[in-house]
Amino acid sequence: MGPSEALMATGANKTKTLMFAIVPQILPAFISFVLYRFEINLRSASILGLIGAGGIGTPLIFALQGRTWDRVGMILIGIVIMVIIVDTLSSAIRKRLV
Repeated sequence: MGPSEALMATGANKTKTLMFAIVPQILPAFISFVLYRFEINLRSASILGLIGAGGIGTPLIFALQGRTWDRVGMILIGIVIMVIIVDTLSSAIRKRLV
């Protein structure tokens, strides 16, 4: 409440109080939550593709059914690398914001 009370005391209207006091306080937590949900959705899309619901894992299930093991390996490596990259980027963004 400190920053919003300070802005109100100086005569700022509700819009300026929202933009300069409330949004900067909740923005790091909001971005952290959005990145966390994105990571979860990326992993879920891989798993859902394996059970036939579409998503990132669909090419993997087709490669498994066709028994093209070199392609299965490349798809798995691609999924793991993509998850690692997203996780690394989101942790770097979180460190910078918090």
